[in-house]
Amino acid sequence: MPTILLVRHGETDWNRSGRIMGIRPVPLNQNGLTQSARLALQLTALPAPVLYSSPVVRARQTADILASTLHVPVIEEPGLSEIGVGEWEGRHWNEFDGDPARVNFYRLPQEARPPGGETLGEVQQRAIAAVERARARMKAGTAVLVTHADVIRTIVAHYLETDIQTMRHMQIGHASVTALEIAGSSGTLLCLNSLPDLGWLQ
Repeated sequence: MPTILLVRHGETDWNRSGRIMGIRPVPLNQNGLTQSARLALQLTALPAPVLYSSPVVRARQTADILASTLHVPVIEEPGLSEIGVGEWEGRHWNEFDGDPARVNFYRLPQEARPPGGETLGEVQQRAIAAVERARARMKAGTAVLVTHADVIRTIVAHYLETDIQTMRHMQIGHASVTALEIAGSSGTLLCLNSLPDLGWLQ
């Protein structure tokens, strides 16, 4: 049975300042580079995985660091890209305090849409399609998918057969690992938002 490791990209300066990146090409900061390198060493405890990445710069940079240590190629997967935030891109979250659009983004994530952007329901559809493409290419073993926090939340919600709104309460840290074992259309959550000694997943 395949194991899917969902990895959030490392930290950027925009993460620290609360600025909304969307798909902008914001690179990892020094802390993000260190986080990614540390994670790469942890992943060497596992058999060589298949490695997929969001094409967004911060995710691809994280994936390239993992690939360099694990000696595997990176497969870009557009379905793992960050949620499209439309007109919010480049602004700061604190500009939206009390804004109904932001309130609904958290209260009604399945249907709330940033102006010119995507709903989390739409993100979930493309993200699950990406996971299923990865699963179709492997009978067993491990796939590492480097992506973004909200994308991870939507994937976990789908395979645990719960709603996205519940998953919005789950912290997904930078360069963290969330692991799923998937059978059919449902999954078992092995760990959430974790950076353990991953040898136990063998």
